[in-house]
Amino acid sequence: MYTKNLFLITKAFATIFILLTTMTTKAQFVIKGRVTDAKNGDPLPFATIGIKGKNIGSQANFDGVFIIRAKELGDSLYVSSVGYKTRVKALNKKVADQTIDFQLASEAKSLSEVYVYSGENPAFKILRKLRENSDKNDRKRLSAYEYNSYSKVELDVDNISEKFKEKKVMKQIQGAISKFEKIAGEDGKAVVPTFIAETVSKFYYRESPSRRKELVLKNNIKGVGVKEGGFVSQLVGGNLFANYNFYNNYVAFLGKDITSPIGENWKGSYQWYLSDTTDIDGHICYGIEFDPKNDKDLVFSGKAYIDTTSFALVQIDATVGKEANINFIDKVKISQELTETPEGAWLPAKTRFLIDIAEISKNSAGMLLKMYISNRDFLVNQPKPLSFYDIPVEISDDSKEPDPKFWEQARHEPFSAQDVLASKLIDTVRNVPIVKTYVEIAELITSGYKRFDGLEIGPYLYSVAFNRIEGLRFRMGFRTNAAFSKRLVLKGFAGIGTRDLKMKYSGEVNYILSRRHWTVAGVRHTYDLERIGLTSELIGDNKIFYAFTRWGVFSGAFYRRENETFIKTEPTKGLTFSASLIQRNFDPLFDFKYRTNPEMGQLSPSRDYYDDTFLTIEARFAKNETYIMDGNERVTLETKRVPVVTLTYQKGLKGFLNGDFDYHKFTAKVFQTFRLGTLGRSSYLLTAGYTPSKLPAPLLYPHLGNQTIFFNRAAFNTMHYFEFVSDKFVSFQYNHNFEGLLFNRIPAIRQLKWRLLATVNVLVGSQSNENQQVMDDTMSSSNLPHSSNLHESRFNFSSLNPNIPFVEVGYGLDNIFKIFRLQAFHRLTYLDHLSPSGKIPDMFTIKGSIHFSF
Repeated sequence: MYTKNLFLITKAFATIFILLTTMTTKAQFVIKGRVTDAKNGDPLPFATIGIKGKNIGSQANFDGVFIIRAKELGDSLYVSSVGYKTRVKALNKKVADQTIDFQLASEAKSLSEVYVYSGENPAFKILRKLRENSDKNDRKRLSAYEYNSYSKVELDVDNISEKFKEKKVMKQIQGAISKFEKIAGEDGKAVVPTFIAETVSKFYYRESPSRRKELVLKNNIKGVGVKEGGFVSQLVGGNLFANYNFYNNYVAFLGKDITSPIGENWKGSYQWYLSDTTDIDGHICYGIEFDPKNDKDLVFSGKAYIDTTSFALVQIDATVGKEANINFIDKVKISQELTETPEGAWLPAKTRFLIDIAEISKNSAGMLLKMYISNRDFLVNQPKPLSFYDIPVEISDDSKEPDPKFWEQARHEPFSAQDVLASKLIDTVRNVPIVKTYVEIAELITSGYKRFDGLEIGPYLYSVAFNRIEGLRFRMGFRTNAAFSKRLVLKGFAGIGTRDLKMKYSGEVNYILSRRHWTVAGVRHTYDLERIGLTSELIGDNKIFYAFTRWGVFSGAFYRRENETFIKTEPTKGLTFSASLIQRNFDPLFDFKYRTNPEMGQLSPSRDYYDDTFLTIEARFAKNETYIMDGNERVTLETKRVPVVTLTYQKGLKGFLNGDFDYHKFTAKVFQTFRLGTLGRSSYLLTAGYTPSKLPAPLLYPHLGNQTIFFNRAAFNTMHYFEFVSDKFVSFQYNHNFEGLLFNRIPAIRQLKWRLLATVNVLVGSQSNENQQVMDDTMSSSNLPHSSNLHESRFNFSSLNPNIPFVEVGYGLDNIFKIFRLQAFHRLTYLDHLSPSGKIPDMFTIKGSIHFSF
């Protein structure tokens, strides 16, 4: 009996259990999927998903993934996200577990929409609280922090038109495109991957003084045209370049400063709308949407989630649209998810950064740059010694890691099906012959060199010139790269003119002693035709300007043979020392004489050439300057609004290596670029020089004029070449770009995205009577062996009046057709002064330049 009852009871419980299980299964529906941008496939974090007609919904996470569990279903599922069109898809009520992905198309927001509140906008109170509590929540309150990081960078070709598909290069990879289209989504657009990189790194930051370092532990890079050891391998980590802090007043990228929606100017630049509250990882947050007051300004639109208790920023989704005054860009988007540290400050846990580069023409394609960064294992307030941060990007010797199994474990999130196929397609694309050709052409245009394994030929900009001394000048140069040697660098060129028939040449050997402190030693020998005041050391790195000074009349010419031995090093971050010993001669092709004993006046012996041997010692201080390596070249990313100071001392060595002069020269330069809020961006160059020595005019300070049609920031653009020479001077050159401050507000031309420029150049200098007596004013071209080649026989090396500064002002337009710049200059003083060749300089001139900027 007992056994029978036990059997009945067991049977009853089993029946009830099966019934309940069946009921539960029938009542539990699971809907999951992913929300992405239809144009670029980027995840849309924080999108709202709901079952139509039911009070059931969810929110996509940072990766665009969502999951909904419901006891009953409606007819359809909808998805909405700020800045996108709402999409609706049908639900299958007979399926308990279904996957539905959404691709949302962008939607232009109407700025004419106005919200009227009875009283103050409720979002303002929350934003004021956010600013009041920023000292507690901002990461800047931490003395230091570090974390482990995983990043993925991808570069794709997008907006592939039907005409572009007909191009030869696209036909050869059409099969790959077709495969990719199959998984782009029913509403998505195809993109062709050209580069993908994964990196595991350790990031370190110290607040005071500001220092940062990224140690790349492992990376795997696949890409079209990617060089081993190039700067790309140092950019893929991302934390140095996408470590955005929205608590700052500006968020900087692409050389632009975008006004932060939660910075101090949150009210002046944005419209705000309090939308909802939501639970994000246990934090109840206000959801607040923001739009620009002027869509042409450098501002964002998007949505911020602010914790209701601490008023900290928890998540933000911020977009700069194509309406903003940024060139070549359809969209810039930053999504960031932050996590709270035990000390209260919040650090970025995940960041997505996307740049949608516009197609140049209707028949071309665009580009997509996508970056994903995931951080974990945070450690705060344990700063490292300052020397630890000396190398901003350090790559481990065993960083290359192609093993797929390693990356399956290392990724913080698994690869999507699209990521897996993208990686495979890159191998296909980069092996197509015509793609390789396009890569070589692109490298030639950007670097000026054609690469042949460890040897590069160029730069081609200097290959041909024509002037009245050399006739048609031909020049070909070379340099070795890291494929040849990671220590030894060889450089040189050879050239000849069809008129003077003189061979010009140069050979240089550099040896990299240390990459950590960037210590390089080298020797160089050069023989070439130069011009007074237009030597490469005075012009700097303005290659286009220097190339065009090789054309035309070529006044003030001289042959120069030069031998140099040098060493430079960076003993500590931001401080660079260099020393060089130089021996050179001066063989002029114009009427030139100087008195070897000027105290004797007219009775002094004179010479028409000289030898100069001198020692140069230079110190350059650039606080917070960041460098990256491109093979054997070190590329500066410039400083963060901090002055760069350069101090130079030269000592003439008379009697050593045939040197004719014993002298001292002191030069100081200060350069700075900085932001003036909504007024734009400024830069200035302050230069001072002094020599107490008696020297011929070419060894003093010939001021840099500009007789080309191109603008040169370091030159005086209404001054002739070597029009003025000083032995003591101070100059101030100021340039300001108003960005879109004015033209963004003029309806008729705001679509052109022009930018207003302003320039002021001032020079105060003089030349002592003793130095004026050095030059012999009884020059005669008949005494010169090269008189048959002369085109201008006499030069007056004039001095400035110390009581009258040289002043010129300029104004102009930048961003004409996105790449051209025109500036008009007025000369305000020395209006009747003759140039060295006896001509009256232009009081008004227009200079142009090609200027690539976003």
